Amino acid sequence: MSRRAMLQHMAAASAALAVVPSRVLAQAPASQSVTTALPARGEYLIRNALVLTMDAKLGDLPKGDIHVRDGAIVAVGPSLQAAGATVIDATNMIALPGLIDTHWHMWGSVARNMAGEDSKTGYFLFARAVGDVFTPEDNARGVRLSLAEAIHSGITTVHNWAHNLPKPEFADAELQAHVDFGGRALYGYGYAGVGMTNQPINLADLPRVQKQWFGDRSGLLTLGIASRGPESNSAEICKREWDTARQLGLRISTHIGTGMARVKQSQGVKALAEAGLLGPDVILVHDTNYLPEDLEPLAKTGTHISMSPYTEMRTGFGFPPIQPMLDKGINICLSVDTTVLAGNCDMFAIMKAMQNVANGAKQSEFALSPRRVLEMATIDGARALGIEDRVGTLTPGKRADIVLVRMDDLNMAPFTDGVRMIVQAAQPANVDTVLIDGRILKRGGRLQHIDTAKIMADATETMGRVRVGVEKVLERSGVSVVR
Repeated sequence: MSRRAMLQHMAAASAALAVVPSRVLAQAPASQSVTTALPARGEYLIRNALVLTMDAKLGDLPKGDIHVRDGAIVAVGPSLQAAGATVIDATNMIALPGLIDTHWHMWGSVARNMAGEDSKTGYFLFARAVGDVFTPEDNARGVRLSLAEAIHSGITTVHNWAHNLPKPEFADAELQAHVDFGGRALYGYGYAGVGMTNQPINLADLPRVQKQWFGDRSGLLTLGIASRGPESNSAEICKREWDTARQLGLRISTHIGTGMARVKQSQGVKALAEAGLLGPDVILVHDTNYLPEDLEPLAKTGTHISMSPYTEMRTGFGFPPIQPMLDKGINICLSVDTTVLAGNCDMFAIMKAMQNVANGAKQSEFALSPRRVLEMATIDGARALGIEDRVGTLTPGKRADIVLVRMDDLNMAPFTDGVRMIVQAAQPANVDTVLIDGRILKRGGRLQHIDTAKIMADATETMGRVRVGVEKVLERSGVSVVR
């Protein structure tokens, strides 16, 4: 289906939504807590781990300890002493920095793998229709499901790329979920819904959100904007959004390069460069289709590129152009994108896919090393989000975002090399322990303060209720729904 036809279908679906009776779009039940109080920050001594610090000066420790106190890493080294600290035995475990996602439409996780298998029920049309029947509580349920799965999978920092915010209360509901779960996040305040063009985000609401949710917080949450960008918005709207974000000190992100026809028509990177809108505070997402002359301004300005190999290939955007961008010195980071397409948030699989795509494109077994990919999932992600001074490496003085991965599970045996095992063999099921800001949020393979059964039940209720409304809407707009 052409982009024009897809937008026509979206417009028809939206028009149909406007006249759907309220009984079809039933409201989500009132929110009920799915978390208990956050675990306290204690003093811990992680002992006898294979430590992958990802710090070039510290290197790897075949048998090392990590001392954590009041949410910070105090020391890393062999045979540390810390009187009074609670000992965490990490024998037969790999300790590494928490994994970092840099682009995730978290609200949609309740629609896991719901995108259809033909052009009339594909992801973009479906996402628009689903978004239009969501309530703030439904958005929050998607975020809660995402955050629970992220912590379970060893992802300690996420970039919630929130592009279903028709009203301010949708953002408030999502942000409350972030506060309750205790993870680290960049919240990308986005636009009203998928598929619309030439409509700015609610810039007037940004100061309120910044004051209400980011004023006196612990530093776990950072605010940014998620813009439609030059391929969907006018140059004037892009500049207005960028200027507002920079006046407020916010990070900026947009999708770009998802199809060569759009790239040639919009000249998006060139337009951003000429307007002075690129920079180290900007993350461009995907860019699987680019013009050769785009790479120089990206590198020169320090603009970051977030890649999500599974969804980029799944939607037909193309293959991530990993090596050409690395050759130019462009910072690449990794993302889940959406579990509607990716199915899960397995960052280990994403890392492996990145190495395989890069090596396949180069026709070389050695084009992209596992360590370089692990950097993308840790310190390079932190750089993109502007938090490299806090996380991304296991360096004394940084915050204690730490993941322990078991080495003695079946799929990890026989053990060979720490970095290679993390990138090529590990799975979320191998994640034993997760600390975020010095709080133990997963221990012994179990989430500590999160009611996963309630989260899954809520997500199932939302999807069952919303699907009825979406199917009616799509059918009224002339789109047949495959059941």
